[in-house]
Amino acid sequence: MWYATLNFITLHYAYIFFIGILSIPFLYAEGNMSAIDAYFMGSSASTESGLNVVDLNEIRLYQQLYLYFASFLTQMGFMNILVVMIRLRWFKKHLNRFGPDILQARRRRNANSSEELTDFEQGEPKTYFLATDTKVHSIDGEADIKFCNQPSGVVGDSITEKFEGLYGKETRPCSLFREKRLHPSTQHISCNPSVDDITHPKDATLFIPGFQEHEHGLPVVELTSSGSESKEEIVDNLTKKDRNELGGLEYRSIKLLLKVVIGYYFGVYLFGAIGLVGWIRHADPKYTAHSDGFAQDKIWWAFYTSQSVFDNLGFTLTPDSLVFFQDSQWVMFWLTLLTVAGNTLYPVFLRSILWIMSKIVPRGSSTRESLEYLLNHPRRCNTLLFPSGTTWALFAIIIALNILGTVVLLVLDMHNPEFTRLSMGQRTAAALFQSAAARHTGAASFMLSNLSPGSQFTLLVMMYISAFPIAISIRASNTYEEKSLGQYSQDPVYREDRGVSYLLRHMQEQLGFDLWYVFLALFCLSVSEADKIADLNKPAFSFFAIFFEVVSGYGGVGLSLGYPGINSALSTKFSTVGKVVMCATMLRGRHRGLPYALDRAIMLPDEQFAEDSTVHESTGE
Repeated sequence: MWYATLNFITLHYAYIFFIGILSIPFLYAEGNMSAIDAYFMGSSASTESGLNVVDLNEIRLYQQLYLYFASFLTQMGFMNILVVMIRLRWFKKHLNRFGPDILQARRRRNANSSEELTDFEQGEPKTYFLATDTKVHSIDGEADIKFCNQPSGVVGDSITEKFEGLYGKETRPCSLFREKRLHPSTQHISCNPSVDDITHPKDATLFIPGFQEHEHGLPVVELTSSGSESKEEIVDNLTKKDRNELGGLEYRSIKLLLKVVIGYYFGVYLFGAIGLVGWIRHADPKYTAHSDGFAQDKIWWAFYTSQSVFDNLGFTLTPDSLVFFQDSQWVMFWLTLLTVAGNTLYPVFLRSILWIMSKIVPRGSSTRESLEYLLNHPRRCNTLLFPSGTTWALFAIIIALNILGTVVLLVLDMHNPEFTRLSMGQRTAAALFQSAAARHTGAASFMLSNLSPGSQFTLLVMMYISAFPIAISIRASNTYEEKSLGQYSQDPVYREDRGVSYLLRHMQEQLGFDLWYVFLALFCLSVSEADKIADLNKPAFSFFAIFFEVVSGYGGVGLSLGYPGINSALSTKFSTVGKVVMCATMLRGRHRGLPYALDRAIMLPDEQFAEDSTVHESTGE
């Protein structure tokens, strides 16, 4: 018997499908749409496709709210928050399981360190290990150079501190001296301070840090648990500070990342809504009259539109999408920014925020340390956080595609009445928004059926490659580190220094993955809608229009050439079978580029030492 593997992609499918199917009791119960239309709208909202088969201004407020929250809970940024939360939960479970063993091993190690320091006080030059995995102190003999103010007559020995970690090796000289004349039994250790090291109290005569991680981290303080507790009691008594120390740098970095992605998601959404609300309150009365004409409050219109654009959904409360607002340059530029911030430039903005924060927070702080870890090991912590080079490449690709799409629209339709009625600034802003919206949002600033065939084909290509920039960035950076959070299918590894050939190879991989789904859906619709396609009295029901609809649904965009007499997508005229095919196409397209599974492997900083200690104890060594 066949069983589905319960991995990330399976759970993602189940979650998106559940939100879509939940629309039937919410939307169908009102009686103003059929069951298949209710499911189609819910599926379109949950997959962010944005194709609508009913006018949103004609449905009830609670139905609008369901579609509002359906897209809110399935948007890429929100799903990224869930991924970070899952990763953090795995860390906590791992801490509860292995934390007691690590703590006990650390206590044994600290005890051994104390014994070795006692041996050293007897005057035998030797190499000893402090309570850390990465520092080795060796005494070489008498020191000719001393790095602290010594009393006269003091004989010193030199110590070399060696640090080994992900950032390479560093050596720092120290001086050890005995005050033979004044206090023969007293010894001091002092290290030469470095600007790159963590600041320690100047009056400390002996600094022996506890456990340190592979990176230059803050010294770990003694845990608050006592030494006579059982493992269950240790887990129960672990404080937040204890968990931070046991979890190490990666654990603290993921906790910080969770705060950043939550702040980004809600912050950008509120920022976008405030910008649109401020505009509509002081805009030309013709814009408010337009929304009022469809019984839509202008404030609700602003919140709904900004959320729909940021979530890359494309639903609008006005039947003509955003065509009426095409002559407002502020609206077009503002919504273009929200469009890219919600999807294609999400990884770019996220890394930029982390980089800016790393420059603001104090050097040597734990927050700075966590930020640098996120920047240096992005794919280990998040599926949508890329290395610097990949992020810059993604940014350049998005900018180039936006400029290319804008220029094509302006050139091919320079004599089109859709453009000529606007000033150059207005048509440029509207074309820029349409170019950006063609790769995700799906809102329209022009009547697409009135555009030239060349522009329509350009938009079709833009919709198809909507997922390419991020998908290729994921594939390109998946081998950046030994371990990445997202696990993908086993693709051949190609050298990144091959430039264009490397990029083209990844595009071929993506094309081979996508095309057969598109053509399968196109074939099914050609069969289910054969009579309408063959009807010469329905020229709008053309094969190209259906192809445009399929690519729009699969790409998660939502643009449609429409049909005369209706204010919704061409899918409105599809049969029940055709609408089911479109729902399946939207569901499959929503999951292209996603990892099959998330890496559950977690290794705490002291875990290997704890395992080694356990083995030594069991073997009696």
